[in-house]
Amino acid sequence: MLGLGINTVIDTGWSSSSLLNVLAGNFQARVLADGGEVENMVCLNKDLIDLTNGSDSLLIDRYASPAAAYSLRKLRRDYLGPAIRVRRNDNDEEQDIFFNSDGSLDTASLETFCAGTDGYVDTWYDQANGNDATQDEPNQPKIYDSSTGVVTENGKPALEFDGSNDYFTKAFTLTNPVSHFVVAQAPNTGDFILDGYVATNRNSLFKSSANEIRLYNSAPLYQTHIDGTQAVFSSISNGGSSLLAVNGSSVTGTLGTNSMDGVTIGTLGNLGPGYYLYGTIQEVVLYGSDETSNRTGIETNINDHYNIYT
Repeated sequence: MLGLGINTVIDTGWSSSSLLNVLAGNFQARVLADGGEVENMVCLNKDLIDLTNGSDSLLIDRYASPAAAYSLRKLRRDYLGPAIRVRRNDNDEEQDIFFNSDGSLDTASLETFCAGTDGYVDTWYDQANGNDATQDEPNQPKIYDSSTGVVTENGKPALEFDGSNDYFTKAFTLTNPVSHFVVAQAPNTGDFILDGYVATNRNSLFKSSANEIRLYNSAPLYQTHIDGTQAVFSSISNGGSSLLAVNGSSVTGTLGTNSMDGVTIGTLGNLGPGYYLYGTIQEVVLYGSDETSNRTGIETNINDHYNIYT
C-alpha cells in the first residue's frame, strides 16, 4: 500500500496527471485528518511527481531489456547520453543533441546549432545497449530544415528519410523470437521501414501495397495501414505465435525463424536500390524476446507520448 488509498502506482491504468491529482488529494485529506495543514497544493503536486513521472513511466524502465532502442524521446531514466548526433550541412560541423529534463528532445539546442542550414543525423544513439546506428554523408536522414526548422510529425521531432538513399544499419545479436515497436509514417508502396542486418526480409516492415503493411520472415503477415499516416507498428516474430499490429489492431499467423542479426532502418537489409523509405521515423525499439504479454502496455506507453490513435 502507498498509504494514500492506492495499491500501486504502476497498475492503476490511470494517466499520470489523474493519478497525481488523486494522490495529492488523498494526501491532503490525511494531513488534515491528523490535524495538520497543507499550505500549498502546487508544491505538493511537485513533490509527488516522482510517483507518477519517475522511472516507471519511461518505456525501458517499465519494459526492460530491449536489444536496441532508438528514439527522439528519452526511454530510460538512467540513460544520460545524447539522443542524436547532428551534422550541419554548410560546414559539416557535428554536435550531440541531448534530452530536456522532461525527456523530450532538446530542440532549442538543435535550432541553435543548425540555424541557417539543414541538419542531418550522423548517429542515432541506442539508449539500451550502446548499439548506436551511424551513417555517413550523403545517406543521413534530415532532422532540421533551413527554411521550416525542426522536422516534425504530428508535432513531435522526427527523422525525415528522402526515399533516395537515407538509412541506418547496425549489426548486433538479435535472434528469434523478436518483437519490434516502430513509430513511422510511410506513404508509398514499395518502401521498407525496417529490416534485419545485411540479409533481406528478416522480420521486415514493408509497404506491400496501397493502404497495407507487411511483416515478413519466410512468410508474410498483412495488416491495414492507411498510406501516409503516422502509426505505431508492433510485431512479434515467433514461429506459429507471430503477430502484426497497427495502432493496436492486430492479426496473427505463422512466420519463419530467420535471425535479424541487427537492424536496417529506412530500407531493406541488403541495401538494394528502389526500396528506400520516403517518410519519417521517430522511434524503433527491438526486443530479442516475445513481448506478447507486454505488447499492449508498450503500445500504450508509445501512444501516450505521440498521441497517434484513440
